[in-house]
Amino acid sequence: MSHRRLPVSGRNRVVTVGVCAMDKKTRSSAMKEILTRVEAFGEFQIVIFGDNCILNQPVEEWPKVDALISFYSNGFPLQKAEQYEALHKPFVVNKLSEQWTLLDRRLVYKRLQEHDIPVPNHLVVNRNDYIKKGELRKKPKGDEVALPDQPTFEPIGFDQDEAYVELNGKRIYKPFVEKPANAEDHNIFIYYPHNVGGGYKRLFRKIGNQSSQYYPPPEVTDTNQVIYTPVRQTTSFIYEDFMSTNGTDVKVYTVGPDYAHAEARKSPVVDGRVQRDESGKEVRYPILLTPEEKEIARRVCLAFGQHVCGFDLLRTKGRSYVCDVNGWSFVKNSKKYFDDAAVCLRAMILKAVAPDHYSTQTAQKAAASASIEDEADIILEGDEEDTEDTGPISPDEPAEELRAVLGVIRHGDRTPKQKMKLRVSNPELLELMLKCTNGRPRKQAKLKTPQLLQELLNICRDIYTKLIEHPPSLQIEDEQAREELEEELEAWKQVVSILEEGGHFSGINRKAQLKPLEWEMKESKAGGESQEVVTEALLILKFGGVLTYLGKYQSEALGKVFRVRMYPRGNYYGSDADGLLRLHSTYRHDLKIYSSDEGRVQITAAAFAKGLLALDTHIGQLTPILASLVTKDAKLLDFVTHDVEEDILHSKHKLYTAMTQKLVTPGEKPSNKATTEDADADDIGGLSQTLRFASLNKFKVVTQMVMAAHRFQVAGESSSIRILTRTMDLMGVPQRPLQKLERLLELTKDVSLQLRSMLMTQQNRFSSSDNLHVDRLNWAQKGSAIAPRGSLPKGGLQQLKNMVVPAGGESFLLMYSRWKKLEQDLFHTRKMRFDISKVPDVYDAVKYDAIHNEHLALVGLSELYGIAKELADCIVPNEYGTTAESKLRIGGTIANSLISKLLSDLNNTREESFAVENGGFHSDARRVSINDDARRASMNDHQRLETSTPPATMTTDDDDEDEREREEEEEKEELSTTRLNLRYATAHGVHSPFRHVRTRLYFTSESHLHSVLNVLQYAHLDTERQVQDRGREPNSANNSTTPVAESNYHAKRPPGLPLSPQKEPNLTSQASPSPPVRQSLINDKLAQYLRNEKELDYLTHIVFRMFERFHVPPTDPRRFRIEILFSNGIGKNPFKSNIVEMFTAGNGEDESDGQEPSKSSTDTLDEDSESAVLNDLMQEIQIQNDDIEPDQDYLTLSTMEDYLVNYKRRYRYGEESFDSSTPGRQPRSTSVGSDRDRERQFPGNWKNLFPT
Repeated sequence: MSHRRLPVSGRNRVVTVGVCAMDKKTRSSAMKEILTRVEAFGEFQIVIFGDNCILNQPVEEWPKVDALISFYSNGFPLQKAEQYEALHKPFVVNKLSEQWTLLDRRLVYKRLQEHDIPVPNHLVVNRNDYIKKGELRKKPKGDEVALPDQPTFEPIGFDQDEAYVELNGKRIYKPFVEKPANAEDHNIFIYYPHNVGGGYKRLFRKIGNQSSQYYPPPEVTDTNQVIYTPVRQTTSFIYEDFMSTNGTDVKVYTVGPDYAHAEARKSPVVDGRVQRDESGKEVRYPILLTPEEKEIARRVCLAFGQHVCGFDLLRTKGRSYVCDVNGWSFVKNSKKYFDDAAVCLRAMILKAVAPDHYSTQTAQKAAASASIEDEADIILEGDEEDTEDTGPISPDEPAEELRAVLGVIRHGDRTPKQKMKLRVSNPELLELMLKCTNGRPRKQAKLKTPQLLQELLNICRDIYTKLIEHPPSLQIEDEQAREELEEELEAWKQVVSILEEGGHFSGINRKAQLKPLEWEMKESKAGGESQEVVTEALLILKFGGVLTYLGKYQSEALGKVFRVRMYPRGNYYGSDADGLLRLHSTYRHDLKIYSSDEGRVQITAAAFAKGLLALDTHIGQLTPILASLVTKDAKLLDFVTHDVEEDILHSKHKLYTAMTQKLVTPGEKPSNKATTEDADADDIGGLSQTLRFASLNKFKVVTQMVMAAHRFQVAGESSSIRILTRTMDLMGVPQRPLQKLERLLELTKDVSLQLRSMLMTQQNRFSSSDNLHVDRLNWAQKGSAIAPRGSLPKGGLQQLKNMVVPAGGESFLLMYSRWKKLEQDLFHTRKMRFDISKVPDVYDAVKYDAIHNEHLALVGLSELYGIAKELADCIVPNEYGTTAESKLRIGGTIANSLISKLLSDLNNTREESFAVENGGFHSDARRVSINDDARRASMNDHQRLETSTPPATMTTDDDDEDEREREEEEEKEELSTTRLNLRYATAHGVHSPFRHVRTRLYFTSESHLHSVLNVLQYAHLDTERQVQDRGREPNSANNSTTPVAESNYHAKRPPGLPLSPQKEPNLTSQASPSPPVRQSLINDKLAQYLRNEKELDYLTHIVFRMFERFHVPPTDPRRFRIEILFSNGIGKNPFKSNIVEMFTAGNGEDESDGQEPSKSSTDTLDEDSESAVLNDLMQEIQIQNDDIEPDQDYLTLSTMEDYLVNYKRRYRYGEESFDSSTPGRQPRSTSVGSDRDRERQFPGNWKNLFPT
């Protein structure tokens, strides 16, 4: 439809602009600001129609105008406005006919895809037809969906499961987002998978300061009940992948295809609390868009014919996706935007209505100027003090500023880890195993999902019930056989109790395995060839190790303490001292949190994030935070020992020998037992004992055993009392370890006896002499846990103090079984041998019970704690090496990827700072083209549909390709940083918007803490090695930097053998000259600290802080100072301090009573408790060696990289990563977005990535 233009003679004529919209929108403050500015130009007359005219008068009586601003909102007669447009043909800023499309999200996504605009991976489940013209919808109230949204037909091919929704073979896995097709329905749900806690979150229009609420999964009370939250089926919905954006939403506002303004706000998916300023408005900060995002804005504007519109942008992993288009939208409180919007509207209307108007060309130039935003000019114009290279700093400016905070953190307080094994031959269990393995009899089944665990529980209940109702022991006269059957009955009772604990399967901590043990050949029922059938399997239950309520409080408390201690309280610009929270809210804090695969570690990370960012949660639920802010990276943070298995076995054997062999005192003649032959035989026996800890196949077991035994015989350690004594001194073995092991066993037995007595007393309360079998069944049910493990009682701390049963949802049956198993595993009565690997388990158990079960008043627990701690303090550190070389080798292999990532983080921060220093930062830094992104998404969808089974075992080349892809993903993740627009930021008092504090937090287990510490302590003994010597084993030619001859040498080494010499080197030997040993990266404080306290307790953390010193030239290695902090976490003796009360003061009952906390749940401790208690806990000490270089007063990043040179990444995008041509700095990363880098990525024409 062509619009009416003014006659040529009207070059000075006033253009009439009509505003046809509901009064609530027309008379808003933002709309008034824009219209006032448009009218002030002098070329326009603004005519506002008003509600009475729009709703009550016919279109023929509406004012006649030259240009029309008209848009839909609730109650607006859109069809009537179209009739007016057809009658008078004015220029319409936003096409009215296209606004029908915006009312249906299905049509919106379809239109976006037609114009190659990236959208999230999704599927559409239709239950009614698309919106048609004239079918306006009523605004929904709450969860109700008004007509015509009621379903008119059922979707074909739709199915849902606890893990996904499916339509015609295409699946969307949880977490996913569920959006109603009706664009006016803002009740959007996010469904979470069971491995982050399950349940769902409802997003809604802001009500006060709340914009979302989390609902936990339903509690299962019936075996036939659905064990997950089913999706809604009330209307048509879109299901799409949930994309983590690190808690940030981006809203883009266009005024014509060439102008786009973007603002960032806190996302409602994290905690649902709306962040507001002093005037009560939601806090939003203008940000920069990349060229790709500006092209997306242009396409959205043209695709829907809406010159003035808003849409939502999701930024994740270096890419951007449009997830919603809203139609007419404008910024609420930005004077700069109001000016720009008025200029653009002026030019747009004059060009369309009066192209020959005398002001048209002037308006066009002004609009073009408003649309251009050169970021380099912004930096030079607004941040000149940050671009000076030299010159004295003013007294008001700091000598340095914090640039990066990297933390490696252990999880919080947990329940003891446990495992139970039972040989089974029941057909029901064997069928379940085959069901999980798709009929493969040689493959073990892993049961993790609530659905499979519930099925396993039902089978085990049936088996136990049959044994109770028909006990075979009554017909057996053989006493031994009767005892075996009674033991089997007791074992099944314990299995049922373990599976029943907590009352329902939710969370991320329990798992079971069915491992085939025996097979036989049977003829198939259909005849023909015989097939292999499993006849017996091993049922393995792994439970415990759950983060307790105390662990959550501890983690949140550490997050609060971390916020205060690690970040500056305000800055020299004179702003209020809100430190990290201000940095984060103004998008100058680049935060990413990583976690290992273990549930306790993931929840620790989420609780820490809650305290760090002062987030609100609904009755203590951490699932939304976990799904939104925590990235699970098992490859980076989980403990895999394959590359150093033999070294660890060697260390365990040395430790076993040192702790269990009696030494000959001076002057005493050795007995016959101490001869070389007997000692060698003992060593081989001890070695076979250590092999039971290794998860190796039979071939590797034999190989490891032979080679380790040969090592001992060559070293002669087993036959030399003198060498054994020296070894004990190096390892810190306590005095008389064998006697202490014997005492440990006695005390463990005593605790078991006490618990058995308590168990029998408790059991007698439920006894019934009328029916013994029914009583047994009832007792199995009573013996299971009645609450989730590690949880707080419903009555809070007060109930905990008055309880007569174990804490944390554990029953007396399970607690007794836990201690009885420790007693049996600690000492093998038939072999007459201690299993020292169980000593740390005893220590974990006694520490847990001392903290959580103090009310049971177990006798001897304090003495047991002291002995177990002394022995565990020796055993645990030595499992990661008994000499400096072995500690470095083992630690460097376990933590290789993590240390490499830490160095990469620091280097990226330096590169970013260097780019900003030289005015070279651009927001378009290496983002993916939207055309490429759309093609890749299409290919991924195609592959997802065609791929039904995992790929076969990958080759070494595949592993290297995976490593490259992993590093590329990390690079893209680093690019997902929101950058403030300086012109707007300075108006809000935000300085240096391009300088970020980069925070990377890595939550892991104790093994990685030991490994990182060992590498830092002993890296000075290391020399630059090839990639193969670091356990990474990239044998392909593309990745190896080793000469061919040397590569062949490495290739000839047998699998599973150490990469080090066969004989342990002697540091004290003077046999051959060696280069002078460098100073350690770590000062003497750490060694002194660890001499007094060797345990790396819960929430142990190592922190790297990097500071930039402004008075040092950027190319000088001294530009960046490194500070390394260490804390051994909680580090309190539970018999001297009440650890529970320390961390639960003022908050012990919030999570347990099911009610919202009376005060902000961000305050785990009140202010007085926080200052009095937390400041004294988890204190860090500086451990970096500032005297490591004679010409430097502090440790620099360059020096630390020299020491850790073997952990640098060897490639990035197929080329060498590092270049020593510039002192103190590696080559500029492609992430900084230099012209050279962009030219390499987009050869030929990187400035124009999109077709016009």
